[in-house]
Amino acid sequence: MLAAGQLGDQQALEDDPAAAARLAVVNYAGPVSTLLHVRRRMEEQGHGTIVVLSSVAGERVRRSNFVYGSTKAALDGFCQGLGDALEGTGVEVVVVRPGFVHTKMTEGRTAPPLATTPEAVADAVAAGLATGRHTVWVPGTFRWVMSVFRHLPRPLWRRLSARM
Repeated sequence: MLAAGQLGDQQALEDDPAAAARLAVVNYAGPVSTLLHVRRRMEEQGHGTIVVLSSVAGERVRRSNFVYGSTKAALDGFCQGLGDALEGTGVEVVVVRPGFVHTKMTEGRTAPPLATTPEAVADAVAAGLATGRHTVWVPGTFRWVMSVFRHLPRPLWRRLSARM
């Protein structure tokens, strides 16, 4: 399982491009390098599942955390392509898209609706692996919520996401 991520403070990241670049290395560039090494080993092995923790923030990037969200969107795209590249090798890729999870990273932040726990994420991953899913939403309701959000016209999305 690959779990890497820093949320950061959006305004501070906007004010410090070098800090934003460092966050992109932690959330995207580092995982890409790691996953390519893991891919090689697992292909040699001929079987296995790579589980990658991403975020619903990457499904439709919001103004309030666009640096973080864009890194997770990039990671999602990479993992989907990696999964396609591994087709037929015996190696699978599962992308996990939790929402707000009560962890050290989110400590001190106000929990939004549909907030979850690390235990619930672990249970959802186990259930997703048992059923052969390639994408795991936590909580599962996010699959439908984000499907709606993904299709909203941009002007409406901007107004709505400004309140989130």
